[in-house]
Amino acid sequence: MAKPRIAVFSGPRSTIANTPTLVTSNKGRNADEPQIEGRFDHLVPQRLHEPVRVRIAKFSAHPLESDAVEVYHDDGKEYYEVELRPEDGAYLLPYMARRADGSADGTPFEDADLTNAAVNYGGRQTFFPDASRLFENIDRGLAGRGHDGAASELDRIADYDFVRVLPPAGYTKQGEAAGRDFFPYSPRPLGKFLSNAAMARAVNIVQQTIDSGQYDGFIWLEGSPHVEETLYWLSLVLDTDLPFVGISSQRAHGTLANDGDRNIVDAARYITSGLGAGLGAVGIVDEQIFAARTFKKGDARPGGYRATGGHGGVLGSAGETVRVWFRPAYRTTGSSEVAVKGLPSEVTFQEYSDAPETVSVRIKDEDGSLRGDAIAPVHMVKYGHYMAEEDTADPDVEVDIMARVERGLAQQASDEPGAPRFHGFVLEGAAGTGSSLPSQTAALAVAVYSGMPVARVSRGDPEGAMPPNPNDLTIEGSNLDAIKARVLLRAAMLRLGRLPKARDPRNPTAQEREAALAAIARYQEIFDTH
Repeated sequence: MAKPRIAVFSGPRSTIANTPTLVTSNKGRNADEPQIEGRFDHLVPQRLHEPVRVRIAKFSAHPLESDAVEVYHDDGKEYYEVELRPEDGAYLLPYMARRADGSADGTPFEDADLTNAAVNYGGRQTFFPDASRLFENIDRGLAGRGHDGAASELDRIADYDFVRVLPPAGYTKQGEAAGRDFFPYSPRPLGKFLSNAAMARAVNIVQQTIDSGQYDGFIWLEGSPHVEETLYWLSLVLDTDLPFVGISSQRAHGTLANDGDRNIVDAARYITSGLGAGLGAVGIVDEQIFAARTFKKGDARPGGYRATGGHGGVLGSAGETVRVWFRPAYRTTGSSEVAVKGLPSEVTFQEYSDAPETVSVRIKDEDGSLRGDAIAPVHMVKYGHYMAEEDTADPDVEVDIMARVERGLAQQASDEPGAPRFHGFVLEGAAGTGSSLPSQTAALAVAVYSGMPVARVSRGDPEGAMPPNPNDLTIEGSNLDAIKARVLLRAAMLRLGRLPKARDPRNPTAQEREAALAAIARYQEIFDTH
């Protein structure tokens, strides 16, 4: 019987696919060079150049092997002899490589290279370009074996294909460039961040992989602070009922007590358990299954994830045995109303409230892929106590909001390739009510009457839904936090487009207000169900 097949996507800035820097072992250092302190030399997974026969001391795998000597077959020797071959896979060996510096012997690679601009911060990459070596190392048992004492934990579960979507490392000798083709976070001076358009690239590659029909489930790897954001985005815009898992790690692969390796095994077990169909996208960390909508990092440690929203969010457990206790009631993946496959190539909307003419904006290319300029920049506005600079409702006091509105209108009118066509705001207001300063409210009203929808949420981690107010100019963000509301607003704009504008956004008419409220109500339906 054929094993299940899983596609593994490499996402950006991912600690789960990172490794410690390769430092020259003491065995690779000259006697007059600085030695690494400690009683043992460190070892790094590497392949043999050629076969070699070694002798292994008997009773050296555990301190009490010799206490049970009578259960061991005795062949009269004090050692086992075995041939190790390159095709066996990597072995833990001293790291002998040295940096070229123009001298006869070179110089040792050091961890300090990562902060040294003179050597281009080490000049090497620590992240994996895809997850194939990561999976090989796990299967090899280099960082630990299964409970049954054997290796090949992943291989015994499924077969895997590795897909580079927004990978954390790249092949520079093949013309790939950081910030365009791959996105690391270290060395810190060379770290790269992602644009709005990267969200379109992600959904296009992932949906194309899904549509191939070759896979039984999918794993997305990303950095621990950001996987919650991407996973919720994909849960909204992908069209599939197959299991989709986002995972991360708080510690790099190959470091002490790295948690990412186990999260990968748990994700594979979940996918092949048959319990994930129709559950939507989930996050799996520390043997817990989180709904993508409520999945959030709270601290940089194993066990540091939590469920937000105040009403559940942990759907089950994923360990040696997978259990699912709850199923989401909201729309996700296959049931989502903003899944990209189901959207038309153009979104059509009313440009001005007082005129019937509509505007159509293309959101897909001819091949059906989502366009990068269809992803809206969404600016977040935060309310805090004791922050009013003046006792006023003048929108011009909120210089950041007004500047964003002005910039958004200029981009919408621009002929520059890649200029975004949609813009929005998220207001993180007072807990429980989402209220804000009068000047913030006034400035965001100008944004609304300029065609830019505004979602309103509680600050912090909401424990309940925003109270409904159909006469308010904002979209109530349910029990989403600001980051998740920002993601959903972007997805909703792909379906609904811009709000109808007022001729004078600072002085709208009653008709223009009613038209804006009617358009906001359509957004509210999406926020209430996703």
